[in-house]
Amino acid sequence: MSTKLLTSALVVLGLSLPRVSSSAAITVDGTLDAAYGTALSTQTTGTVGWPDASLGLVGGSNGYELDQAYGLISDGVLHLFLSGNLLCQGNPVDPGIYTYNLYLFIDSGAGGQNRLRADNADLDYGALNRMAGLTFDAGFEPDTWLACRGYTQDFYDPASPYTLHAWRAALLTGGGGGGALLGTTAAGGPGTLSGGTNPDGILVTIDNRNTGGVTAGCGASSGAGATTGVEWAIPLAAIGDPAGCVRVCAVVATSAAYAFLPQVLGPLPEGTCALGAPSGIDFNLYAGEQFFTVCGDEVPVRTSSWGRLKTLYR
Repeated sequence: MSTKLLTSALVVLGLSLPRVSSSAAITVDGTLDAAYGTALSTQTTGTVGWPDASLGLVGGSNGYELDQAYGLISDGVLHLFLSGNLLCQGNPVDPGIYTYNLYLFIDSGAGGQNRLRADNADLDYGALNRMAGLTFDAGFEPDTWLACRGYTQDFYDPASPYTLHAWRAALLTGGGGGGALLGTTAAGGPGTLSGGTNPDGILVTIDNRNTGGVTAGCGASSGAGATTGVEWAIPLAAIGDPAGCVRVCAVVATSAAYAFLPQVLGPLPEGTCALGAPSGIDFNLYAGEQFFTVCGDEVPVRTSSWGRLKTLYR
């Protein structure tokens, strides 16, 4: 039987040819892979407080933005790609560095915290508990928190070696969930974390080379077209082994979460400026959904038997 005839037969009977999994087609290196498909959410408002990112370096960045969200679940792994930049630049006034964080709130099962509590894991200089009072859209109750931010070896040389730090915590309905530093890794992949506690093998990395996406200022702007950013590979075991789709809220914040910035996905309304302290933020007051939904890459098909196929085309 010819390949064309076999394919036609499979379509008629509701079968599908074997294919390479989407997970196998994704490399955790901070660049967008074709396997992600189309964006699940696109930024609609610009950035404030810093110029548009222009350095084009894998590590250090002189700007921040959260342009588009991509994701899929395949082979027991939640893959997320958030295009854009995380600020990582020396402080020109005091010795030190400005480094912005990416926070992911993942709703993957029953329970969780629609309004963040003050008795979660004490991580990243108290960042998680500093967000106590943050209220998500009605019905969105995250049960997992993931975070990352980077440092350059020389605060005043953005091209010096870059290290990304990552954290995870459980957001239990009654509070008191555990959490830990997952570890550190380099920019540009492969995302393997070391020096922390990461029993499920979560991967994450960043590529800060983006100079496209949204522009500076809090006016309307589109994040479409950016192809580098932060990439995660999260085994489902790390988020409670969900059987269906999961929902994610992604936020860029200042170091240690003292203030949230207008870069959220799902996006805030066009023209939204800085949000201020997370304790006073209620996403219900903003139009649209400040989260996006990620589902699997498999499409159920009607099953049949090879015996039936052979009989039909013998």
